[in-house]
Amino acid sequence: MDKPILEKDGTKSECGINVTWYVAVHPHPLLNGKYSYAIAIHNVLERNPFPIADFDSCLFGCYDTAHQALDAGVKEAQINPMIADIIK
Repeated sequence: MDKPILEKDGTKSECGINVTWYVAVHPHPLLNGKYSYAIAIHNVLERNPFPIADFDSCLFGCYDTAHQALDAGVKEAQINPMIADIIK
């Protein structure tokens, strides 16, 4: 995957455990001028269960601007309940 257009990282606290997250915005793999995001929770890249394209199973969404994709990815990162997977 190419270098991200935009990226942001942070932490969230779940059950007293700090969980890191990272969001990267990339061009949409099929639609020129559109954008998608990749997300990693606790250094694990999330996979899209319904991939946008066979070769990009880690991208989510289709947004008009890179900032819209970043905002959507950050929102998902902050609400995604991953703590159960981390403490297994």
